[in-house]
Amino acid sequence: MSILIIEILCITILIMTLSAILIEERKKRRGAMRPVKLKGYWDGANRRCARRLNMSLNVKYSIGGKSANAKSVDISSSGIRLLLDERTEAGVVLHLEIEIPDSGRIIKLRGDTVWSKESIEDEKGSAKRLFTTGIKFVKSSGDAEKELFSFLHRQR
Repeated sequence: MSILIIEILCITILIMTLSAILIEERKKRRGAMRPVKLKGYWDGANRRCARRLNMSLNVKYSIGGKSANAKSVDISSSGIRLLLDERTEAGVVLHLEIEIPDSGRIIKLRGDTVWSKESIEDEKGSAKRLFTTGIKFVKSSGDAEKELFSFLHRQR
């Protein structure tokens, strides 16, 4: 009878010890699984698929047959940021004619508006309201893409 009581006490102590270990392991796992912001990954340029060059280029754009002139803020092989006189909605397709400095050549591309917001960038001497607009290039003719890539590569 005394052996039975000793066995029950040993089993009870063993169960309590294992329970304490499991509780501690769960606490450690919860602490390790907290969402963490990855430093560097979401800090601006690192999340882009292509390196942007800060460059002011003359750009002519048209939306639905209406055209206007704009200036670029920056450009990459995958997109361009423009200062426009009008706000455009996301998804709107723009036809772009980008003038290459010093050569006078024009690169014709299409782009989808990704975002547009009122600009805080100062256009020298302009009293107009301007909108900074992010545009992602849509696949176009191979020649236009090659020419843009070549121009950007020379600027680096």
